[in-house]
Amino acid sequence: MKLKFLEYNVLRPWLWRWHRRAGLTAALVIALVTLTGLLLNHTSELGLGDRHVKQNALLAFYGIKTPELSSFRSGDYWLSGDAQHRLYLNSDAIAECRGALVGAAAHKDYFWLACQQQIMIFSQQGDLLDKITAAYGLPVPVKRFGICDGTLCIGTDERLFAVNSEQITFSPLITDNPRWSEQSVLPESIRTDLVEKYRGQGLSWERVFLDIHSGRIFGDIGVWIVDVAAVLLFFLALSGFVLWYQHQVRRKSR
Repeated sequence: MKLKFLEYNVLRPWLWRWHRRAGLTAALVIALVTLTGLLLNHTSELGLGDRHVKQNALLAFYGIKTPELSSFRSGDYWLSGDAQHRLYLNSDAIAECRGALVGAAAHKDYFWLACQQQIMIFSQQGDLLDKITAAYGLPVPVKRFGICDGTLCIGTDERLFAVNSEQITFSPLITDNPRWSEQSVLPESIRTDLVEKYRGQGLSWERVFLDIHSGRIFGDIGVWIVDVAAVLLFFLALSGFVLWYQHQVRRKSR
């Protein structure tokens, strides 16, 4: 006995009605998934992995805050470090350091930047010349850095050390007049340039499009919305086939 629901005059109007509803409901999500899928399929050609987000609203949505900078002035140059331990010469990134930047000084035509676990030496053009770590005798963690009696010096929790800049050695120091490197307020023009260049370094457009494609950009609810859209898309394919098949059977039976 044939179920009444499966009869042509009953099933076909029901399928048409829900076919349209499913299409309208899933249209926006399917459009986003299709567009982002096309873009992700050409990630290499478009360079999405290397292009970083600079839009403030999108960065704020991801919780990426304006970088907090520790800046030190040396003549006409500004040496800075951020919370991710990146180092900058004026508005250009020059390296990454081990630990937070605690001080910087110009000595014998070179820039010396001291982080908590490392000292790095740069040319005035920003080229990295050398790295000094605990493996080379650096007392760590470095808490202060500056000039003591005409020579570089560092301070730890226990004592002071003089830095031999020629042989890269460290010797205990007693002095009454250390001139520690002090933080200064970075000029607004350099700060703005740094923020525009590097705030979105950890967020590429590839990541954004992947999050939109999967729905994760809106958290768990976004994933569920994409899942529902996928089910509706399957229903659209199935109902479309059934409607087509019914039409073919009906036409042949005439």
